[in-house]
Amino acid sequence: MSETIRIIDQSSNDYKIIRGIQTQGLLARLSNLDGEEKEVLVNEAEKILSKCIRPGVKDNTTGIVIGYVQSGKTLSFTTLTTLAVDNGFRVIIYFAGIKVNLLQQTTKRLKKELATEGENSRCFKVFTGPEVEGNDHIRIKNALGLNDKPAILITVLKHFGDIKALTKIFQTPEVSQAIGASGVLIIDDEADQASLNTYARKNSKTEDWAEDEYSSTYASILNLRAALPNHSYIQYTATPQGPLLVNIMDLLSPKFHVVLTPGKTYTGGKTFFEDNDDLILRIPDKEVYHYRANNLADCPESLINALQVFLLSVAIVVNIQKKERFLSMMVHADREQDANRKFDSWVRNLVESWGERLTKPVGDPSRAELIAEFKENYEEAIKRIKNPPTFADVISEVMQVTLDINIQLVIQKTKAVREIDWSQYRAHILVGADMLNRGYTIEGLNVSYMPRYSIGKSNADTIQQRCRFFGYKQNYLDSCRVYLPKDSILEYAEYVKHEEIMRSKLRESTLEKFEQLLVLDGSMNPTRNNILSVDLVRQKLCGWRQMNVLQNIDENANFVRDFVANKKFTNYKDFGTRDRNHRFIKVDIKTVMGFLKDFKISNMPDALRKSSTIQYLRYLADRHKVDHAYIFEMAFAVEEGRGRALLRDNGQKKISNIFSGRSPGGAQQYPGDKGILFEDSFCVQIHKVRLEDTSLEWDKKIVYTLGIYYPEMFSHTFIGSPRG
Repeated sequence: MSETIRIIDQSSNDYKIIRGIQTQGLLARLSNLDGEEKEVLVNEAEKILSKCIRPGVKDNTTGIVIGYVQSGKTLSFTTLTTLAVDNGFRVIIYFAGIKVNLLQQTTKRLKKELATEGENSRCFKVFTGPEVEGNDHIRIKNALGLNDKPAILITVLKHFGDIKALTKIFQTPEVSQAIGASGVLIIDDEADQASLNTYARKNSKTEDWAEDEYSSTYASILNLRAALPNHSYIQYTATPQGPLLVNIMDLLSPKFHVVLTPGKTYTGGKTFFEDNDDLILRIPDKEVYHYRANNLADCPESLINALQVFLLSVAIVVNIQKKERFLSMMVHADREQDANRKFDSWVRNLVESWGERLTKPVGDPSRAELIAEFKENYEEAIKRIKNPPTFADVISEVMQVTLDINIQLVIQKTKAVREIDWSQYRAHILVGADMLNRGYTIEGLNVSYMPRYSIGKSNADTIQQRCRFFGYKQNYLDSCRVYLPKDSILEYAEYVKHEEIMRSKLRESTLEKFEQLLVLDGSMNPTRNNILSVDLVRQKLCGWRQMNVLQNIDENANFVRDFVANKKFTNYKDFGTRDRNHRFIKVDIKTVMGFLKDFKISNMPDALRKSSTIQYLRYLADRHKVDHAYIFEMAFAVEEGRGRALLRDNGQKKISNIFSGRSPGGAQQYPGDKGILFEDSFCVQIHKVRLEDTSLEWDKKIVYTLGIYYPEMFSHTFIGSPRG
């Protein structure tokens, strides 16, 4: 094979991208794509790689790649892998989800697409969850020394323990010396999974955001990156919602973004909720499941109908038309495992019973009754099929389908979910909880039954990630059906209206400009405010709160100086001394949201507070509950900053109480820093702090941090406002 060399980006030091043997081999194996689709696939991978740090250069960068749910992000980063290998990268690391089934799924796909166990067995060495204790560092070191120069592919769970184990490997002398400044690519699949939403809800009843597994995972990623002198960290996501990008701009600081183009036969939100909404069927309210609010005792009629439509579809599409080798159904009832066991039992009993009844003699009343039920659902199954087969032909094949069906309960601690041989059966029914959620691919999915009941609105990224029914289904789209509760249908339809707007603006904007739109533009606000629970507002967005900003020190100092220089402040009450005299400015609510957006925060708890604060203000502003705020420059005349001790707690650094206390007595009694406010308004205090510490690194260092005041009246306004 010849190699193709393309100069992708003149501004990137003429980075020459080679389409070498590995990329061309991959394209040759992708027989399901036409020439145009292959060219788009490689062009977008080249765009990503051109922004990465080339081998031999000691530097690092971060980028974000945005696709659609089930649209082929895995194929994109597989193509990026081959391009990277063709251009001298030796190590590619994949954060392959937070569940073992996703790790196995990604590893299997990479091996298959890259032919690592066939023609390319000498070109790749694949390691899954490597550990020093297993001597994997020696194996990796040896592989890096081979004359064949194989690429090292490492798949690992996105869990702090697994990433920590991987970091230990790169910190060993053997591996660190073998790598040197070789190019390392880190691909973070489902990058938004360590973002704001579930973390904030999970901890919403505590007074502050405490470190837990999410922040531990984030910290472990930072430690891994610190161990790699040359690397590019590429985040893949399908749900770049407001909270994600507000957080990402602080926590992970992407320098570039690429929006992926789905293939021609992709069927996503627009396909189902705008162009073909007759494929969406409503589950009656009384049959919508919730383990507390509506714990169903009997199998709902809508599930019976969905199962029969599925069996009829398999009989038509697989057995009669032979358009597909198999089809699948998903039943996603609730996150509670007991609920899914209940639905699994219903499904198994029904399918087994139907199979037995269909084998009974003609004229048997039980068989006749069942056939009459199927006849009613036959009309639904064929309503979009041109020249459908007769019911008699279809029902005879349904019996065959019941004999060749795989029903699996897909929850944690079930061994059966470890591997599914899709081609082994002509029909699959997967019943499961969150393991059927984000990132998991159900091949041949044509009927989805999702009676999941949510109290209050779901997060936009959460409901999107439940859309396992998106994908490449044009060949059998007319047989697809999605059963949803009314509220879920409305939520999806609402989200779809905004998704294309978001992506079009991302295509034409820099990340910084797009983030500004998300923060300040109400039209870019589909369901972002719904991340805020009542508990979160009551417990965490009330009264005074202190930020501990010990990162981005120079950047924040420059930002504050520029902000202050361009504003006309008013002196607050004179309390007699420089450290007790402050000044303020009244600003419109968009200005204070913009101020918070541009003030960089890189520790997880405070970044979450900042994101939630922006969403909270956006929520109130959209409902005309707030239109202004106050920003205070505390002790503005103290150029050297006010002294504050630097504390250490479990390895984490924290500024001691930034708020000066009250000083009783005298005519100029000082109310304390927490008394410097306008009680009915949102207030931000800028504190210039001179750290006091025993280490030379931190002692006398000047940092800017924030104190934030959330008025109690805002909490009542939020809680009393109608949701939705």
